Amino acid sequence: MRLKSSIYLFVASVVMLFFACTPEQYDLDAKDVTPDDLVEGLAYTITHDPVNPNIVYLESKMGDRYTALWEHPQGRSQEKKVTLQIPFDGTYTVRFGVQTRGGVVYGEPATFTIQDFYAGFVTNELWTLLTGGVGASKTWIPDNGQYGLAPGELSYADPGGTVEWNNWSPNWEPAAGFTMAAGDHPIWESSMTFDLINGANVSIDDRSTGGVGVRKGSFMLNTDAHTITFTDVDLLHTAGWNHMTSNWKKDLKILTMTENQLRIGILRQKDTSGEDPWWVIWNFVNKEYADNYEAPAQEIFPTLPDDWRDYVEPKTNLVTTYKLSDDKPFDWCNLDGSQKGIGNIAARSGVEEVTLVLNSGTGDYTLTDIAGVEHKGKYSLSGEGIYTFSDPLPEIVLSNDGRALFKTNPDRTLRIMSYETSDFTGGLTDLWLASKELDDQANLYQYMGYHFVAQSAAAVKSYKATMHFFDLGWIFTASEPLFISGDGDYTFVIAGASDAPYGMYLDIQKILKDNPNMDVAIKEIKVDGAAIPFDDTAIDRGVGDDATTARRYILNPWGATVGDTPNYVFGSSIAVTVTVKMDNGTPFIVKKE
Repeated sequence: MRLKSSIYLFVASVVMLFFACTPEQYDLDAKDVTPDDLVEGLAYTITHDPVNPNIVYLESKMGDRYTALWEHPQGRSQEKKVTLQIPFDGTYTVRFGVQTRGGVVYGEPATFTIQDFYAGFVTNELWTLLTGGVGASKTWIPDNGQYGLAPGELSYADPGGTVEWNNWSPNWEPAAGFTMAAGDHPIWESSMTFDLINGANVSIDDRSTGGVGVRKGSFMLNTDAHTITFTDVDLLHTAGWNHMTSNWKKDLKILTMTENQLRIGILRQKDTSGEDPWWVIWNFVNKEYADNYEAPAQEIFPTLPDDWRDYVEPKTNLVTTYKLSDDKPFDWCNLDGSQKGIGNIAARSGVEEVTLVLNSGTGDYTLTDIAGVEHKGKYSLSGEGIYTFSDPLPEIVLSNDGRALFKTNPDRTLRIMSYETSDFTGGLTDLWLASKELDDQANLYQYMGYHFVAQSAAAVKSYKATMHFFDLGWIFTASEPLFISGDGDYTFVIAGASDAPYGMYLDIQKILKDNPNMDVAIKEIKVDGAAIPFDDTAIDRGVGDDATTARRYILNPWGATVGDTPNYVFGSSIAVTVTVKMDNGTPFIVKKE
């Protein structure tokens, strides 16, 4: 016996030495568990709680060497022990598997039975919000963007961020109908009805193009994980989007659920969609809410041209002085900014001396009243054309009868109603500002308008110019805008880094409308501070998103400079200096014969 033991030890030592020296020959793919091993009672157990049989315990008996993999009525789990709370009677299926060295192995499904309904497990708010409560039903329809909630039936969310229950933000919300092709029967007539009547039931009525019609099934909520699992039906979605994922049933994420809004997320799969993983969120509204929804009255605001700021506050004109008009210093205005033309109100003597000086470079203002008293402070100008002053401007009686009163709103604001420009210089000449006038119910019904006339001859029209860069991933970066007001050199800088440049272009907005013979020549291009070679004649000239915008496509992935891409890899910045001539003698765009 001693000799035989020695031989065994020797052989074992040789085997251990062999594997230690040649690890590549160790068979890591060998499975040490088969489906026949994963049977209930041996590999795992299913037991009912002795006090409440609607509580079911799943427990792996495979030891800590294996990761348990459960598929059960309330989703998926990887814990060794799982507790299920099943509210409804019926027969349920469990599938148990383990992670082995050679991959995942599952056994045959096992079943268990719940004998009675237990209402205590459906008292969670989610059950009530989704179904209306025990014994009730509730119908949800796709959001068509007309109910004051989501813009449409679909939203996107970045998987690189937090996408959890009530803690997520859409990175893109396209308009309603985005998921439908032209001519499709709309998905808006489709619905999902959930009920808690003798079970957790769901009926999907898909009437859209390619839809399956009416399908009935059941569902289960995991109120802790905020997921929903369907049986025998799929989550309602546009049929043309079937390829976005292979999973329209299990463990779908509930991201938002209120009395009137339901948003459920699926993760787009690359192997089915051909696109990178991304959260696709389907938006639904409570049908009863939608049927009775009345959109709130839309407040009407003055509409300013897209380039209004280039006239009202150009960067090249930091200080602008205005005085109230000595011809028509005030008028009442409609909600759209148009003047009512009330001409029988006599202006008070001296109103033309009311002066407003705005310094857009420092944000300082000075208002001088009729008595010559100066009132100073800071101001800001919003993208909607609203001036906000650090202090309320003084109230000044403008008409002899006292009806016309200059004042700011309670929040120290004045809104731009309209403006006028010179046909000769293109610069701003007249600016109408206004304060709100409210009726007895505190509703805005008109504005009190103040007609200011620009006193500065330097108010020259300028044109907003911005350089744009985008990489292979279509991630866009823009320079700080400059305002082109005349001949000269202008330098645009894009800060950041990119190792995959794709395109870069410079746009000067609206300039071709007034200056069709202008030109913009590329003078210098620096990448990370070092000049790179370029051929200005090869850089495309064109127009931007409208025919009045001059565009130089410096790096054009579809044009002559497509081969210059390697020159534009940068680690800190790209700077482009251009020379602008307002009249080059020939059109910026020369039509080819």
